[in-house]
Amino acid sequence: MSSRLITNWSDYDGAVQEILDLTTATLEIFDEDLAPLKLERPERVAVLRGLLAAREDYQRHQRLTIVVQKPEFVRQYSPQLMNLLTVYAPALTITQSPPHLDPLKDSLLIADGRHTLIRFHRDQARARLIVDDVHECAPHIQRFAEIVAAGGEPLSSSTLGL
Repeated sequence: MSSRLITNWSDYDGAVQEILDLTTATLEIFDEDLAPLKLERPERVAVLRGLLAAREDYQRHQRLTIVVQKPEFVRQYSPQLMNLLTVYAPALTITQSPPHLDPLKDSLLIADGRHTLIRFHRDQARARLIVDDVHECAPHIQRFAEIVAAGGEPLSSSTLGL
């Protein structure tokens, strides 16, 4: 169990990769537009594809749930992620959050309910990385569940380029 404060974009980027590398079953993401997560990098797409493909290979409960406030970046600049949505739906969902959640300024990346990266404000790199601590992750898991429960508009691969 560990927790550390992140204060710069380089360390934040490393923490994103660390969370992705630790993911074995579920990954939950809430972000304004996914841009700071750089999910289109080949090594990150490979992790996401591996997670989703394991679901088919082993009939496990792998799941990738993404909620974004602004879907334009995903639609325009994330073709590999949109391809994964085509291939692996419903194990992968991408949802645009409802307008009443627009004031939220933070970002969440939660792996397996035990590893979490919380960026406190979308315009700053300041974040907290929690590794292997279910108790410390619990409030963030609850918050993500509340964000998902608020509803929203699902993205589909057919919205690509719109």
